Amino acid sequence: MLEELRQKERPVRNEYLPDRARVLEMREIAPGINHFHLEFTDPELRKRFSFCSGQFLQVSLLGIGEAPISICSPPTQSGSFEICVREAGNLTGALSRLRQGDPVWIRGPYGQGFPLADMGGQDLVFIAGGIGLAPLRSAIDCAVCLNEEFGNLTVLHGARSPEQLLFTDEYDTWRRWGRVETIVDRAPPGWKGHTGLITSLFDEVDLKPAGTAVLICGPPVMFASILGRLKETGFDDSQIYVSLERHMRCGIGKCEHCVVESFYTCRQGPVLSIEQIRGVSSALK
Repeated sequence: MLEELRQKERPVRNEYLPDRARVLEMREIAPGINHFHLEFTDPELRKRFSFCSGQFLQVSLLGIGEAPISICSPPTQSGSFEICVREAGNLTGALSRLRQGDPVWIRGPYGQGFPLADMGGQDLVFIAGGIGLAPLRSAIDCAVCLNEEFGNLTVLHGARSPEQLLFTDEYDTWRRWGRVETIVDRAPPGWKGHTGLITSLFDEVDLKPAGTAVLICGPPVMFASILGRLKETGFDDSQIYVSLERHMRCGIGKCEHCVVESFYTCRQGPVLSIEQIRGVSSALK
């Protein structure tokens, strides 16, 4: 099964050309955050579309613009794919007004994702801040689908407030294979969960470095504290993978908008191990 997953890391689409897709379903999963279920209109493209968790698409609406958006569905899902979009500008605002059957244009997938095919037999720890849970959901659902290939799962998710926690209706499914812990910055009256920094959740779970891989996605401001705690716990740089938050424009290494010192985030990232970016001080900012 992991070899089949490895094959999905080699997409065969023309990376320069956008293809037409349509909205199968759209729902708001948090204030200002919409979840889209999409499919390509070309039946042949639907069959051969492949990607790996952590890769991103260039999503566009004609006459409005294009933006990089991570895939949030697992590569084991066939025939359709999903994205999660936060309203933050003209394009994302226009996407939020789409309805079932409306067209959207897709380029990609691009970049390097999480090397799940190389993590067989390991426990997996997912640490997400805010909408960073969207690309990690792809990896979580993949690990759940291929549960016999992996060890236990631990999901740590932090958000500004309880209503900003994502995919809450899926937590029970994830808990069948491990732990799910959440924390918020601000708690309303009656909130019975955790409040504070996401690193506080480390005290709620027993993370053992041996045979464990850590996958992180979220705002760069949270990286330093999380990496510090992981190092204290005994994790090596080679065990920790982060998805870098950069605004990619072309997706193919031509515009140089996402260059970080010696590498192109859109090509060599967005997912990199801490070992790969050791010494690149601006990578995690």
